[in-house]
Amino acid sequence: MRSRFIRAAVVGVVLALLWYALAPLGFGSWHTPLAETPADHGIAFGTVTFQPRDRPQLLLRAWWITEGIPKAGLVMVHGGGGNRAQPYTDWLQLAGTLAQRGYGVLALDLRNHGESGDAPGGPTFGPDEANDVIAAMDFLHSRNPGMRFAAIGHSMGGQTALYAAARDPRLEAVISDATYTDIKSITPAFAHAATGLPALLFGAPFIWSAEHLHGVRLDQARAIDIMGTLAPRPVLLIHDAADPIVPVEQARALAAAYPDAELWITSTPPEQVPPELHTRFGTHAGSYILNRDAYVDRVTQFLDRTFSAPPPG
Repeated sequence: MRSRFIRAAVVGVVLALLWYALAPLGFGSWHTPLAETPADHGIAFGTVTFQPRDRPQLLLRAWWITEGIPKAGLVMVHGGGGNRAQPYTDWLQLAGTLAQRGYGVLALDLRNHGESGDAPGGPTFGPDEANDVIAAMDFLHSRNPGMRFAAIGHSMGGQTALYAAARDPRLEAVISDATYTDIKSITPAFAHAATGLPALLFGAPFIWSAEHLHGVRLDQARAIDIMGTLAPRPVLLIHDAADPIVPVEQARALAAAYPDAELWITSTPPEQVPPELHTRFGTHAGSYILNRDAYVDRVTQFLDRTFSAPPPG
């Protein structure tokens, strides 16, 4: 009797800890306030709104950044828990630079994030969010029917861009930075980084709790399953070798699943990593901050190769 009580107490404590661990992640909705706008970087922009086809009642918000007539529209997609300001990756500065290089950048808040509306069921970490990238292309096409499209995203944003390309052939090129083969495999590392709680909590019990107690959908975002469907479109995979959230081996696995993809693995000596990356997330999605000039050149050259050629078909 006593041992049964002890076991029940232990199970209760573990479940309570798992609920506590999940609470700060806010899996259902990640509306992080915008900390800055393009104007804070001296970048001219306009605020736009549109609705996705699968949820026409859902309002998505975005910034349109361009200088002159763009070579193509580039949909810029943030990571999980982020928003279109993307302060932790400094991608607003990247957006301004890419606009100077001739690309119109549409930086959007995904559903359940930033200033965009909520969708039932919460994030899917790529598959449902892909409809928001498609909606961004629909919006830009309505303003300029001749516009061509690419997408760039990091972490969940990279996964989202890959899923959008798998569904919509208008997306002619994808740049995916620090994304995962499948969301379930990196959930424990993400949860530890987000909460600071002991990593031992975030194994199988945590995943079980997330899926069965909180209804988090961790079985859908599997870029490894769709990479082979992207041919013949160009894909650039970028990954930092020291990423503590998504192991670099996952980038290599994605490249192996689509041999025509370009794989750029960045590497920076620890003493050169800036203070803003000295967190539990480390260099995850930090390749731009660590290699600004090389990053812009690599991305621009990749896009120029795509859009200097005639459109497919």
